[in-house]
Amino acid sequence: MVPRNVNFNMKAPNWFKISEQWIYYALISAIASVLIFLSIPSGAQFQYDYRLGQIWLDEDLVAPQDFVLPKTAEEIEADRLFLIENKDLYYDYHYRSEEWLSNTNIDSSLHDELENWQKRGVVLNKPGANHRLFLTDGTQLKLANAWTPASLSAKYGLQDELVLPPTYSLNASKTDSALQAKLALLPTNKGLITQGTTIITQGTAINEQKFETLRALERSYDRTNNDLGILSRAGAGLYIILVFTGLAFFLRLHYSNVLAHSSSLNLYMFTFTCGVVFALLLESFTSVSALAVPLLMVPVIIRSFFSDRLALFTHTIMLVALMPFVSGTVPFITVQFSAGLITLFLIRGIYKRSQLVQSTFQIMLVLLLVHLSIHLIREADWTPSSALPVLYSLGGTLILLFIFPLIYFFERTFGVVSDLTLLELSDTNSPLLKRLSKEVPGTFQHTMQVANLAEFATEIVGGNTLLVRTGALYHDIGKIANPQYFTENQSSTTSPHEELSYLESAEIIIGHINDGIELAKKYKLPDLVIDFIRTHHGTSRVEYFYRKYKEDHPDADQFDQFQYPGPKPFSKETAIVMMSDAVEASTRSIPDKTEKNLSEMIDKVIGHQLSTGQFDNAEITMKEINTIREAFKRFIRGVYHVRISYPDAE
Repeated sequence: MVPRNVNFNMKAPNWFKISEQWIYYALISAIASVLIFLSIPSGAQFQYDYRLGQIWLDEDLVAPQDFVLPKTAEEIEADRLFLIENKDLYYDYHYRSEEWLSNTNIDSSLHDELENWQKRGVVLNKPGANHRLFLTDGTQLKLANAWTPASLSAKYGLQDELVLPPTYSLNASKTDSALQAKLALLPTNKGLITQGTTIITQGTAINEQKFETLRALERSYDRTNNDLGILSRAGAGLYIILVFTGLAFFLRLHYSNVLAHSSSLNLYMFTFTCGVVFALLLESFTSVSALAVPLLMVPVIIRSFFSDRLALFTHTIMLVALMPFVSGTVPFITVQFSAGLITLFLIRGIYKRSQLVQSTFQIMLVLLLVHLSIHLIREADWTPSSALPVLYSLGGTLILLFIFPLIYFFERTFGVVSDLTLLELSDTNSPLLKRLSKEVPGTFQHTMQVANLAEFATEIVGGNTLLVRTGALYHDIGKIANPQYFTENQSSTTSPHEELSYLESAEIIIGHINDGIELAKKYKLPDLVIDFIRTHHGTSRVEYFYRKYKEDHPDADQFDQFQYPGPKPFSKETAIVMMSDAVEASTRSIPDKTEKNLSEMIDKVIGHQLSTGQFDNAEITMKEINTIREAFKRFIRGVYHVRISYPDAE
């Protein structure tokens, strides 16, 4: 799906240049990082008193989260000594036959045996069976049958003063480095106790094993004294900074317009930060209450103002940011990610309350199945406490029913526009469009056709179809001020332009841009829609009156009075509306609407816009323009299709 990068307030106050975007982002992310850091739970308190040999009088204790069983210092030292005593030995291999042969202390009668000594191997001391033996290149070695100088002397009666160099010599450096590597990887934990495991049952004596397990559980709770010390706090701060750094690079790469507009960035960072902070604050109370945070609201809001892809990425990185700081990470991430994913699937184009209620209950059903699957995978007992996570997450889902007023709040607070507002504005019964249809019916029919044409093209090349349709419906509302000066509203063969000069006519035609902007502001249309009024003619000229004026004034060189003020289109959507407007108007004026004439006119119109650089500032490619050109031809052929003439009845 093509991201809808343009679904934000394009004309919102741009308080900073591109070179200053990172400074503004750093400021916003610094504030968000501080809020998140201060919200990190200081640690839950272990609520049981216990001692060795005591009878456990409380109810059965089930592990509320995953935690490790640490080894004692004595156990770690014992494991360390075991590794040292059973370390791997590495040997260097030497070919000694010639050296032995040149040794005058070796009797010549033994020369035939030297090669056998070499093959069998000679070591100074035989290693114990508890060691594994390797050559320095890692090849496994066996020296059970190797000779030693003592065994050779006993076998062959060698002289006592004979020093026989071995074929395998111990490589002390390699042996020591291998041992140090193993010691560095020596585990400090006995194992892992998973969530849902019964630690101790009521009435059971606390033996040494149970006592160690309870101590390990208590340490996992006591995060203030252990997990969030100075180093842990520094690590938490660094982790948060890394999350916002990754977020910045993703926005810069795929959603640079979000970074470029303060209103959009403020909305995005506020939504992201609120989701993380609320989850961390609730995590401070119980190990499962973080599931009650409706994190699925974050992707819904992001999708309403931006795009599906950005919503999914934001939901994912939000869960990544929460992972180190929440209890029961696996069920938390599984449930929340499933909730966000299914919400993005179902809450698409939901503009009616009945549809929203239906989708909300569908999401709750999916979450119920996710909780059930996790419970079955863990083979946990069915207890009243096992229903708490389900109730938390289902309760948090119900906030979706308040999405409409929440989106309205975000629109008014941050000055952005959602699909809900665009849908309301595109209703032809809205006040301004109703006035257009009554006072300027010709222009109204033109805008309806432009909207259909632009929407058709946008569906093919990708973009915000609802934004395109809404912008197209309002692009010519300025003609309400002087409807009779536009051909689509003239009912007689006499034109009021006949009584005006070419310059005066051009001034009236060009004036419908400013008239439209003033009317749009009067009716409080968002700047996002007003952009289409500003840009639908770009910096082109009023060609008809320009050419007429040039015929009468061939020596004149000042024609600025015939040029629209602009700006040029600066998005794919505004560029498509410009093309659609020109194509619809020009093809309507063709007397003989044959397929060839229509195709040539469309090529001529778009070619002229390209040659005058009208799309230079728009995020649209030549491939997309050519695709749109062909789409226009198919659409216009359907509109002006010549029907078969039926013979008259006799």
